Amino acid sequence: MKIRIISGVIGLCILAALLLLPAYITAITILAASIIGLYEFSKALKEKDVHIDLPVSVIATFIIVAKAYSAGLSESAFPALTGFMDVSLSGNYLNAFLYIIIVYLFCRIIFGKGSFGIEDMAYTFLGIIYIPFLLSFAVATRNLERGFQYIWLVVIGAVATDTFAYFTGVTIGKTKIIPHISPKKTVEGSIGGIIGCMLAMVLYGILVMNGQDYEPVEIYHLAVLGLLCGFVSQLGDWAASSIKRNMGIKDFGNLIPGHGGIMDRIDSVLFVAPIVYIYINIFLL
Repeated sequence: MKIRIISGVIGLCILAALLLLPAYITAITILAASIIGLYEFSKALKEKDVHIDLPVSVIATFIIVAKAYSAGLSESAFPALTGFMDVSLSGNYLNAFLYIIIVYLFCRIIFGKGSFGIEDMAYTFLGIIYIPFLLSFAVATRNLERGFQYIWLVVIGAVATDTFAYFTGVTIGKTKIIPHISPKKTVEGSIGGIIGCMLAMVLYGILVMNGQDYEPVEIYHLAVLGLLCGFVSQLGDWAASSIKRNMGIKDFGNLIPGHGGIMDRIDSVLFVAPIVYIYINIFLL
């Protein structure tokens, strides 16, 4: 427990320092986390003799993250880079890239003499969608007009839910919610995580988002967003747990003392980042 808390605090401090830097640092951080996550995902699947195409997955990660970053790139600040990325990451080029990937993977199946199968191909696409695609919404959120404030909603949505759910579950949790996937998770802990996330979101809105020279955000939006994040954050945790349970492993890795691998830390963020970005674009912009 002590190691888990210490490493968690250190991790949050590092994350805060990275988020204080320009948006491209966030993009690089997400890129690195996605690649490490894909490696851990690939390693976990090998327990069931599934072998994803990691080089293709990494190439796809670069393109997905670059696309998310370029969507909010300032043309006045980076005119040459913006022009290049607008062309190279346009719909036609992305369609061509997807087509090449599909043809290449089928060629591996056809000519690989059994070394690469349909299941491997399916899990390759699952890894790309599950990790870099979902995580890229954090990059897109950081690049919004108030991105420095909005990106913290992603952090709060994941961290507050996990923290409140854990301590509520430990103190008063009795009713098991998904014992076939995660025996320690309880209904009480789940409710505590959602309520805690809502309170943290509202508090952040009052103290930070509505305390500066920006148009105020209605508090009910933050409460609703806290409710949504509190729910999907736990879904992300349970989704990762279901993969680990299916593969017969306890953690995706051992990179972070007391926590496991990168995937064990970003599993909630994978589900929270898209809902934050989508909600902001529909209701707050």
